[in-house]
Amino acid sequence: MNTEEKKKLNIIAIADESEWGTSAIRHGGILAAIFQSSLTIITNFSFHSSPSEKISTIPPEQLKITDQLIGNHIEVFLLSESFNQQNIYSYADENNTIMFVIGVQKKGSECLFNLRKARRFIKPSRLPVMTVGKKLPADNIFQNVILPLDIDRQQKEKSLWAGYFSRFYHAKIHVLYSKYKDQFLKQKVKDNVDFTKKLYANLEIDYELHQMDKTIDDIDRFSIDFAPTIKASLTVIMMTNYYSIIDYIFGPRENATIANEAELPVLCINERDDLYVLCT
Repeated sequence: MNTEEKKKLNIIAIADESEWGTSAIRHGGILAAIFQSSLTIITNFSFHSSPSEKISTIPPEQLKITDQLIGNHIEVFLLSESFNQQNIYSYADENNTIMFVIGVQKKGSECLFNLRKARRFIKPSRLPVMTVGKKLPADNIFQNVILPLDIDRQQKEKSLWAGYFSRFYHAKIHVLYSKYKDQFLKQKVKDNVDFTKKLYANLEIDYELHQMDKTIDDIDRFSIDFAPTIKASLTVIMMTNYYSIIDYIFGPRENATIANEAELPVLCINERDDLYVLCT
């Protein structure tokens, strides 16, 4: 009986020569092992409409990591040709990519992505984008993942993507949510929690509920501070869909979570109808 071979998944790490670029490659390699995917490393990315023709180099430390990944039977593609924002998304679609990984520096210009450029890259993406700091991950990272649930954002895709780390890696998902006195707000967060509980029961996902005993305005940002108490190494957030005047003046609220001082990886998901989800 002839069956069509399942197309292999892919993860893209965008790297420059900085420590953040090295971290993006290392995190990407671990994710490739978890999701049994290939890893594509892109070393010449620019936001310019006409990609740069400069010759990019990869530092010896990054080459050492790629050699280790290959030695661990991970298929690695090291691309030095130029990519801009549009053709990197096209490349991702054509190569069954499930996620981007980028290193983000909150302030300064030591790496390719600062906070503003990171948002600029994430916002148009139909793929989740994991942001990481310059700290290299341990081999057993992602064993505990935080899913912060709020009252007013779409939760389905966010809950699904957190759940993938349990389904592929047997991670424990820690569902974090706030306590509300107002009955309307209390019901909204309860609906989101109940949906996630039902989803995770159906998918046999290992999870634990954590209700805070007070009202927390920004549960995504709070998840960074909460992470050490459960040894979590990833939080999953939804990006702001439509910017308000306040967002344009002071920045959207995910600014407080992405490129956090603890260097906790953040999986950023856009609210959109064509968001990529895994067929498992």
